[in-house]
Amino acid sequence: MEQLLKVNVLSLDDGDGFLHYEIALSNGESAAALEFYGYDDQFKDFGEQLKNFPLTGKSTVRLQIGENSPEWAYYMLLEVFCYQPNGASAILVDIKNHSEAPYSFDCKFYILTMPAELNRLGALLSGWNPREKPVINWPSSNQTE
Repeated sequence: MEQLLKVNVLSLDDGDGFLHYEIALSNGESAAALEFYGYDDQFKDFGEQLKNFPLTGKSTVRLQIGENSPEWAYYMLLEVFCYQPNGASAILVDIKNHSEAPYSFDCKFYILTMPAELNRLGALLSGWNPREKPVINWPSSNQTE
């Protein structure tokens, strides 16, 4: 299993403006996927911030979908940060649903990468029109080792 972030549009809106997305993430050892609803530009701001990441050694970029609360059906946090002075970076993946057992899940892991790979992801996401191209794939080459 390779490192990846894949976003797929499962269905277009039925007049409410929402798209049905599935996001799948993996670090090569752990993996998680989440279905959620969002707008066409759901990933645009996150992508714009990643295009110039990092601005400083303490830079972080976050994408949160849903809330980490039982009142919400799901929660996803992607938090990008540098963990080495050479720019080596990681994406914290924290995904959970708030279903009852045995249908619930709670998954947390990190994807290790470098700023150039994150800049490439940012360019993909910020320019993405999910109505014209329903899938985005970003494999990271993991050049941190």
